[in-house]
Amino acid sequence: MIKAVFIDIDETLTNSQREVTEKTKLEIKKCVENGVKIILTSGRSHREAMDFQEQIGTSPYIVSSNGASAYDEENGVEIYNERIDPQMVLQLIKYSRENGYRIKLNYKDLLVMNEAAYPDEKDKEVSYEELERVAVEEQVVQCVITSTDFEKMRVFRDYIKNECVWIAVANESKRFKNSDLKPSRNYYCDVAPVKVSKGNAVKAVCEYFEIKPEEIVTIGDGENDLSMFELTPNSVAMGNSLPEIKEKANYVTDSNDEDGVAKVLGFIIKVNEKEMPIWNWHLFLLVKRLRTNCLHS
Repeated sequence: MIKAVFIDIDETLTNSQREVTEKTKLEIKKCVENGVKIILTSGRSHREAMDFQEQIGTSPYIVSSNGASAYDEENGVEIYNERIDPQMVLQLIKYSRENGYRIKLNYKDLLVMNEAAYPDEKDKEVSYEELERVAVEEQVVQCVITSTDFEKMRVFRDYIKNECVWIAVANESKRFKNSDLKPSRNYYCDVAPVKVSKGNAVKAVCEYFEIKPEEIVTIGDGENDLSMFELTPNSVAMGNSLPEIKEKANYVTDSNDEDGVAKVLGFIIKVNEKEMPIWNWHLFLLVKRLRTNCLHS
């Protein structure tokens, strides 16, 4: 029986228009009503993930900032948290200020930045002095560094690799992996403590709820989802994932523009209600994987 589903948000739960379809919302509602925990597991900040949770009715449990934090919102319990050393945050602020990068800091359920990349972030803009105050006085779990200059972001990645010991790039723009993708207005690197991963946070959540690896499903499309794929035999890559991501998942569903998540949730409900043997679900997803591999061969 499947007891929990951990779902990435961007380009997994959401389609290309950054929306969650009504079909997906309906399947989420059915799962929650049938006792299956639907847990958002995202590189987004805690506040951003909470906004999604409230809008679409997922379970009140959230893994955010690429696994830097995990919360039980229902009972007000912090299940897992890894914070960045304040001196390292100050170093990143200084580097960003001197070299012309945007920097966003996530802490608690808030986020602040030196310059908004999108109109809906304008109210989050603060001075560098305020960023430095946050670095020292608050508990920052994630820094997001962005630029519209692709080569400039490559320089930043090298800086992190060579100069920063205690932090690492937890997630980054897909264009770093695939030059065929369309140009982006905003390249990014999510920086977090080296121990941070979605997998570590998902493992902590499973221990908290006493759920076994074979009782969960993990769904994602990116490199930062691989660590949670490794936890369970029920790992599912989206049809829009890069080939190397699909290779690491045990199953592949349809793309985010074809309600791939909704289809997986629908099968989970049938399996749990014993309307379908679990091997039928496995066979369905395996066929999709084989079909996808043939299309890319």
